[in-house]
Amino acid sequence: MLATVSNGGIERFDDLHVNVIDEGWSERTSWVAAGITAFGLAIGIRRELGLDVTVALGFALVEAEDAPTEKFATQEEFEKQLDRSPPSLYLFQTGDRQHLSATTRVDPLPEAFSSQLPEGTKSFLAQWVAGDGNHYRSVFVEAPNHG
Repeated sequence: MLATVSNGGIERFDDLHVNVIDEGWSERTSWVAAGITAFGLAIGIRRELGLDVTVALGFALVEAEDAPTEKFATQEEFEKQLDRSPPSLYLFQTGDRQHLSATTRVDPLPEAFSSQLPEGTKSFLAQWVAGDGNHYRSVFVEAPNHG
């Protein structure tokens, strides 16, 4: 985290996939639990180091031109929408919302998922069309910068 803050990693949108943190988290069936665990650890490290950054957990979702923009009904439904890339941790400057500019829904995650996250955590469904015409979707989870 210190390297990301000091070497320009925030500006480059450097990320850390959960399977790099722990090879045991490489299996798709472990991704949601691994993401939640890694997110909690990163929040603790942020607090320990006294860093003034936003910790975010990102889930890439399958490409879908006509994807629903509403709330995921169940954790299983959410997990079926995961892309082939494991979830990643990101750091953002406090107050920077650029990565959320394509947000189409706030708090799209089901209660079963949200209840496992630290109090005050918000989630965002982002959807955008890239220059190649492909449609992309991601869910970002962010914790408040206090505590």
